[in-house]
Amino acid sequence: SAYSIGVPVSPNATMDFALDINGVIEDGELLFTIRYGTTQFRHETIARLGELLASGLREVIHHCVTQERTVLTPSDVLLNHVTLDELEQLVEDTRDLGELENVYALTPLQKGMLFYSLMDENSAAYFEQATFELNGRFDV
Repeated sequence: SAYSIGVPVSPNATMDFALDINGVIEDGELLFTIRYGTTQFRHETIARLGELLASGLREVIHHCVTQERTVLTPSDVLLNHVTLDELEQLVEDTRDLGELENVYALTPLQKGMLFYSLMDENSAAYFEQATFELNGRFDV
């Protein structure tokens, strides 16, 4: 609709927090709403906070668009609690295999396989063998 919906929250509503910052992307534009307790903060202080937030976001955007290649951060991968240092090391360790796209936690079966292979690389635990019977002509 082309008509305004008005203010998102009544100015008379009780605030749960002294400072409330919300962001939304609307029509391809990032918008922030800052609500604050007027007894805790002055308008000038919140205006300065908004300027600093915008400045910080511009710095992040500039940094990201000037990178020559995609750089993964812990928030880009599904593995929980991975640090930036751990992720950078993983990217470096797997560089010769191609570009790292995501990192997943091991399944319980994979954890068992890793455990026994680290304990004894000649272990027969989790040894799997598949056999197939081929009928007909086999053209390598």
